[in-house]
Amino acid sequence: MIPGALRWTRTGELECARDGAPVRTIEALLFDLGGTLDDDGRGWAERFGAILREELPDVDADALPAALDAGERAVLRSEHAGDLGLEEMVALHVRAQLEALAAMTAPRAARIARRFHDETRDRLSSRRALLERLASRMPLAVVSNGCGNGERLVRDAGLGACFRTVVDSSCVGAWKPAPEIFYPALAALGVPPERVAMVGDRIDRDVEGARAAGCLAIWVSGGRDLDPSDPRRSLIDATISSVDELDPVADR
Repeated sequence: MIPGALRWTRTGELECARDGAPVRTIEALLFDLGGTLDDDGRGWAERFGAILREELPDVDADALPAALDAGERAVLRSEHAGDLGLEEMVALHVRAQLEALAAMTAPRAARIARRFHDETRDRLSSRRALLERLASRMPLAVVSNGCGNGERLVRDAGLGACFRTVVDSSCVGAWKPAPEIFYPALAALGVPPERVAMVGDRIDRDVEGARAAGCLAIWVSGGRDLDPSDPRRSLIDATISSVDELDPVADR
């Protein structure tokens, strides 16, 4: 049994059950990329922030959000955003962050970028066996808010064959939680939305967007708790701490 009322049946079907609702069979899965496939519940801003605090122990905490935003903008405004590989993308983030913090040095930028890049690359690559097992049972797709290079990131990580399609917000002109970003993925999967589940770490983007598109929502919590009084709890169909908990052949 997977935490959050998900379970694989003996006949190889993934079921989702909620109190007071009928059991629903999941026939396809959508995955978020950053914060989900490359980490269980921690987005890029959180991960970059942790590294910057370690690298710059005296950094002004109030200045960090603006620096992280500067990194996002640098990538989105890049002339070659859609063609960026992971290494180039991370380097742009880090340089803009350090410049915003008036802490830019080439050795520091290289050190931070290498650490972030290697962690991200290794985690994405480590998902391959799991995703291959899932793809052998149901169609999969990626739906990501990105700068247009989502397909390249997936392909470079060796995961391209696992997904029917990769939908990047900058390519389709819609960003989660807008339901429109989900429609191309649903069309490629060929499965009714009520039998499709979105797997993501952001309640405000992945969960709310999935429900707006008529899909089920699986929240990757990373071990975080949601306040019992939070009204968004009703939008979550199932909660898992790690994407690995979706493994159909794991010992449970």
